[in-house]
Amino acid sequence: MYKLIALDLDGTLLDDTGSISAKDAKALRSFSQKGGVVVLASGRMTGCVAPFAAALGIDCPLIAYNGAMVKLMEAEKRAILYHNPLDSRHADIIIDYCESRRFFLNYYIDDVLYATCDSSLRKYADIYSQQTGAIYRFTDGLGRFKGGSPTKMILITDSENSDISRTRDFLYGYFSDMMGAKVNIARTNPEYLEFFNIETDKGVALAKVAKHYGVKREEIIAFGDGENDIPMLEYAGFSAAPSNARPAVKKSAGTVSVWSNNQSAVGKFLEGI
Repeated sequence: MYKLIALDLDGTLLDDTGSISAKDAKALRSFSQKGGVVVLASGRMTGCVAPFAAALGIDCPLIAYNGAMVKLMEAEKRAILYHNPLDSRHADIIIDYCESRRFFLNYYIDDVLYATCDSSLRKYADIYSQQTGAIYRFTDGLGRFKGGSPTKMILITDSENSDISRTRDFLYGYFSDMMGAKVNIARTNPEYLEFFNIETDKGVALAKVAKHYGVKREEIIAFGDGENDIPMLEYAGFSAAPSNARPAVKKSAGTVSVWSNNQSAVGKFLEGI
């Protein structure tokens, strides 16, 4: 019997308009009412994940920032169960790199999103806000945060910009050569290059949640479509991917649904178990 289901948001639980279907919501509420724990797991910051728990009408623990932070249920006062941020020396290097090349950079610390106020780069903030609902706090420069340990960072540029691939390759090589570096660099969207602690991911975070609620691996279902979901899918006792999932994800999942995120894949899958 499954006691916990962990769900990615974008491309999985959310359709392409960013909404949760009535069928998905009904199935998840039924699972919760029977005593199951519903966990929302996303690359988004917690403030952009929590509204979907409210929309479901379920008190869900939240895995945010690709697993770098876990917050417990509202009944547990949204206490932080787990937080593994970037080391300040690595974050400072990324700030310098992006500012010297005039890349737009999201900087997350204390559950607040900061970015440099630059009118010529403002369109990237608008792109991100439209996609995630995130609210920015603009500053004169991110250099003021040097010495801090952000939960994660995201470089945002045009999806067709070849510099993003070169940047990923350069920084990956740079941090690989740096003794003790713990930086994961992931292309999570065509426009996004994300940086977070290499010792964490959605699978690590899911293990923390499961232990807290006394749930065994074999009692967990995980559902996701993106490559950042693979550790979560591999940790769960049973895993599934919607039909729109990336090829590598389909290979990692225990089963691949015939339905996509636009066809209530989560709800239809839960009806069949």
